[in-house]
Amino acid sequence: ERGDSSGGSDCLLFLSCQFCTSANTVCRVMGKVHVLICALDYKGTSCPLSCSFDGNNIQELLRKCDNVGEVKVLYDNDATSANAEAAMRELGRVCDPGEDYFLFYYSGHGSSVPDKDGDEEDGKDEALCFVGPGGELSARYFMTDDRFAEICTSAFQRGTKMLILTDCCHSGTIGDLTKPCWDGFDAISITGCMDAQTSGDMGKGGIFTHSMLLAIDKLDNHGRVEYSVGDLYKATVKEDDAVFGSKQVITINASRDGHPGEMPWPLLPVEYAAPLNAAVGKITGGGGGGG
Repeated sequence: ERGDSSGGSDCLLFLSCQFCTSANTVCRVMGKVHVLICALDYKGTSCPLSCSFDGNNIQELLRKCDNVGEVKVLYDNDATSANAEAAMRELGRVCDPGEDYFLFYYSGHGSSVPDKDGDEEDGKDEALCFVGPGGELSARYFMTDDRFAEICTSAFQRGTKMLILTDCCHSGTIGDLTKPCWDGFDAISITGCMDAQTSGDMGKGGIFTHSMLLAIDKLDNHGRVEYSVGDLYKATVKEDDAVFGSKQVITINASRDGHPGEMPWPLLPVEYAAPLNAAVGKITGGGGGGG
């Protein structure tokens, strides 16, 4: 499990269907997708994970797409809060608002910490568990959702389309997208679970990431040349239900100016097979595509 506490809900969807309904106005993706990948295995700690598999799998997806711009990758001891902030600010300087996307992908531990500014109803901030310079896992190195929101909205210009994908525990509202600082940003988050839940680690990556990649594979193989972020979210939940049957509730949230049913999903791979389908294909001698 990718966090320090359990709990949750048996419900299947976090938000109402109309929030994710695909509109007829989904437009062709334009511009570049600039990406930051953070994946931490926490080697040498008492809480190791297999998140480098997720990071590698996302990189493979990017290699299959022709609209990817700059990609920055932080693994293990390189994945510190300071390095993540520096990477976001560098990408903010090359991201063209109105045209480009910024995609933030995180796979690692997530945690809840005491809320210091009173903006959380449950009295807790959610946090990404970045490490210290020597790989130490300690709360003083974490990045809270408040800090994450502050960095994103100051590093990028308004009008930038942002996708926040986090495969970690306690991650439902990790972007704090209801904060006023997000006004003017078309921002959407898809996360592995709700704030009070944990996300599953399979030993070769996370359930949320594998479900999402299976969904992309299936949409691609069914000829969906263009689809919205909301479409992908719904397909990801279906894959989780069908393949893993997990209790974690994959969630979606959006800023005031974010519309999952209208924002095009920007990564449309060519001849792509999700890792689990590719593994099955190797065993059976098949092509490895989604069905």
